[in-house]
Amino acid sequence: MPDQLYSDLKMKVVAHRGYASKYPENTITALDEAVKVGAEMVEFDVQLTKDGVPIMIHDDNFKRTTGLDLNVFELNKKDLQNHIALKEVSSVEEVMVWLQEHPKVTAFVEIKQASILFHGLEKCMKALKEVCETALSQCVLISFNPYAVEEAIKTGFHLTGWVMTSYAAAGEKTARNMNPNYLFADTEILPEGTGKLWEGHWDWVIYEVVSKEVARKLHLRGVDVIETKEVEKMLS
Repeated sequence: MPDQLYSDLKMKVVAHRGYASKYPENTITALDEAVKVGAEMVEFDVQLTKDGVPIMIHDDNFKRTTGLDLNVFELNKKDLQNHIALKEVSSVEEVMVWLQEHPKVTAFVEIKQASILFHGLEKCMKALKEVCETALSQCVLISFNPYAVEEAIKTGFHLTGWVMTSYAAAGEKTARNMNPNYLFADTEILPEGTGKLWEGHWDWVIYEVVSKEVARKLHLRGVDVIETKEVEKMLS
């Protein structure tokens, strides 16, 4: 049975790497299945191949998710087709085609620091902006790197989010200077207690939330959006 008390909170749910508790993370299948159970927000990670093509994957090595021990930066985009183990790895261009087919879905697109270090910030942002152009209004560029968020704004992304690594005064100052649309934080970095989180023009997105009781407590602290791999559970 639906939890009426929880349902009344009207918490928004971001599918973390898609419906990653049941399907392979960062795949179109995982994104698709998240939408099928009611998600209207999804998140996926991006690395750039050797030739600078954005692909949907979290790590800079394929081993954890595909079993193939190869670095992302060793392969060009066309090389992906030569490895059957990589058949589920999609380009961000392919993800945008999927996103256009789901016009009510918002996608949080996270550029990973490894690619920024390998290719450089400007190259990463330029490549991502080009491939996201077809569904740009549905995309929110997010990153742990505050300079990436600022560069995304300069590049032409309309919506951005900063993923914080600590809940401290310096972080609040950065957030207020940057003024992103979304502030992401891990539950583990939040201060204990029931006090309200920093108030601003942003929406808080807290991850990884797999308990409705935790979601209720976060709601009282000013949070309306949670991120989870347990998509169906947290939407019910």
